[in-house]
Amino acid sequence: MTQKIAVIGAGMAGLTVGKILCKKGFSVDIFDKGRGVGGRMSSRRTEWGYLDHGCQYFTVKDPLFKEFLQEYNSSITVWQGRFFSWIEGNFQEVAEEKSRYLPITSMNTLCKQMALNINICLQTRIVSLQQQEDKWILVDEQSNHHENYDWVIITAPPMQTWDLIKNHSNIIDLVSTEEGCRGIASIESVQMYPCYSLILVIAEEKDFGFDGLQLEHPILGWIGVNSSKPARSKQLSLIIQSNFHWAENNLASNQEVLQHDGDGRNLVAEILKKEAEKVLSHNFEGILYESLHLWRYALPKKPNTQKYYMDKSNQLAVCGDWCFQGKVESAFLSAYLLATEEF
Repeated sequence: MTQKIAVIGAGMAGLTVGKILCKKGFSVDIFDKGRGVGGRMSSRRTEWGYLDHGCQYFTVKDPLFKEFLQEYNSSITVWQGRFFSWIEGNFQEVAEEKSRYLPITSMNTLCKQMALNINICLQTRIVSLQQQEDKWILVDEQSNHHENYDWVIITAPPMQTWDLIKNHSNIIDLVSTEEGCRGIASIESVQMYPCYSLILVIAEEKDFGFDGLQLEHPILGWIGVNSSKPARSKQLSLIIQSNFHWAENNLASNQEVLQHDGDGRNLVAEILKKEAEKVLSHNFEGILYESLHLWRYALPKKPNTQKYYMDKSNQLAVCGDWCFQGKVESAFLSAYLLATEEF
């Protein structure tokens, strides 16, 4: 009988492990709380085209990732942009030491293609796991039960993963196959930085002299000209992201509803916008669209060498970008190495 596997999360890690296991003949269902696939490789769809408010691009170093992407070559291109750094008020061009890759049209185009022919349940937030004899039951926030799974693979951020498994006292040996690895308790200790991402679409025409700007700044971490990316709208659009330390120190008390001032303006958005105007020596005029997003779990504070976690006795596994260095390639490698294990 075909083994039935539930995957929690439809980002790069979840889609990679799901795709590989489907090819190996398993029955796979992927569950995700969002309205679409992609996770932090998400893009906001607007009347001005897609705006990449999460991951800005990805790099390819590992041969395994390069080989995997061959299947999607027609929908991936190189961002031949002008990249600069900003340190203490000085702009300096960054030498092209690495290629920055982009899916055409939107960042989540790649994930959409990976999701083809896989059963994916969107807008389904899994809130608890239950074990019944040798099967897993997933319970969503609407109290619906998704039953009879032989394996559960979690690709959520570490704290959300821990919330799902912390009450299963029988899972005491959740480890990777690497010698000298740590057990389940290490997941709870993995900490992640947050990041704010502000999207602006601006009516004016302006060339800032760069397409991507990495900053060493007390508040800002990145300013990207989204409209400079291949196959995007030509209407001037910017992605302004905070640095990780400032975001951590300025999380709203309610992380789902960001603070506003008395005029209804978002305080975080106003700060990011004003700081960007100072850096660029330019006041944004004619803002057509503005939106702020909080990525609560954006980057692991420390590199993790765990690669993935696997408990064969309980038939539960964990993978994700945070098992490496928090990059798109990290998500792929964690999932790939897990999926090529023997289930």
